Amino acid sequence: MSSRSTFTIPYETSNSTLVESLLGGLAVSMFVATWISSLFSPILFVLSIRNEKYLITAFITTVAIAAYLPWKKGPISRAFTSFLRTHAMYYKKCAFVFCGESNPEEAKLKSKSKSESDTSKPMFFAVHPHGAFCSGWSLLVTAPFMTSVRFCFSPALYYSPFFKLFCRLGVKPGKADKASMIGYMKKGENLALPPGGFEEATITGRQDRAYIKKRPGFIKLCLKHGYSVVPVYVFGENLLFSNVQGMWKLRLWINSLGMPAVAVWGSAFLPLAPQRHPCGIHIVA
Repeated sequence: MSSRSTFTIPYETSNSTLVESLLGGLAVSMFVATWISSLFSPILFVLSIRNEKYLITAFITTVAIAAYLPWKKGPISRAFTSFLRTHAMYYKKCAFVFCGESNPEEAKLKSKSKSESDTSKPMFFAVHPHGAFCSGWSLLVTAPFMTSVRFCFSPALYYSPFFKLFCRLGVKPGKADKASMIGYMKKGENLALPPGGFEEATITGRQDRAYIKKRPGFIKLCLKHGYSVVPVYVFGENLLFSNVQGMWKLRLWINSLGMPAVAVWGSAFLPLAPQRHPCGIHIVA
């Protein structure tokens, strides 16, 4: 492939200041903490009522109102997105490499230069591996060249007010069920999804693994609605968190209920933050 067809954004994170690295660690830890708390928010809400902890009840209710009411993005959302972009500065190395027209902004510009009858296909970014907490996916979420993409994730997370508000502040969130995906595709929206889901998170280990053989559904939808499928692989995702291996039948059964089944830890000093592996993280499409 010629160099003209390759779009690369390297982050010079090896020279990051201590403040930049700390901000990046805070951003990624906030993402992971929101991810985890979102799964337990319904239980927390019920317990807060039963135990008369009404401040917690009021807090969750306020977050839910902010998450579900319609509003347009403004200065707060832009500031929050800028903060989330410091995530990349946490890693020792970080780069995006997009080949051909897999960069949605570049494809958009090319389509405008063509005749009106020659329109480009919408894109479906299939992101692998899921990893423990989708760190590569979360980097793509705030990438400046992915602003036209709707990022889809598990309904269990989508319905949680914590995770939904977190994502609405930074990106265009979407629900990863069949009916919703069809709705997005009928509108011709660019989409991103980690097809491996919680199962791929469960099998995450030091070796590269993908859970894809039993996930043909999104390919069928893409063919039906005329989408270009863009495979995205996040090299280094499997090195960010250590994940206990084994008990696959039980854990995959838990996944079938729509729940994660990972047992992970990250940095020795900040368990919710990824390990800063020398290889870094490289997102290739």
